[in-house]
Amino acid sequence: MQKDDAYWLMVSYVVFFTLSAYVGFKAIEMVGVQMVWAERYEWYKVAETLGGVALGLAAVFYVKKDKARNEYYESSISELRKVTWPTWLDVKRMTVIVCVVVAVFAVVLGAFDYVWAEALKILLT
Repeated sequence: MQKDDAYWLMVSYVVFFTLSAYVGFKAIEMVGVQMVWAERYEWYKVAETLGGVALGLAAVFYVKKDKARNEYYESSISELRKVTWPTWLDVKRMTVIVCVVVAVFAVVLGAFDYVWAEALKILLT
């Protein structure tokens, strides 16, 4: 593991904390709106924020406490460093190929659908 790998693992934990805290905040906010606590109690906004932060910290603590999971994440980061990523030109070229193949298959499936629909109309009438 390089020092850089540990840095990126920490960055991913910060992003995970942010997302978990946001989801927790929104969940607590939704409960407060449904139960009319948000309108009734002035302190509820502070409770939403603190609850979201607490849920985010709890999620990061739960994920980070397992050593085997941390080693797996670190090895995943180091394996991603070995990947040879395609160039932007290759990405555009492959995207065009995929779009053309999807369009051809859509036309073929549309033709089959039309033929079978007409055949069923003839058989049923």
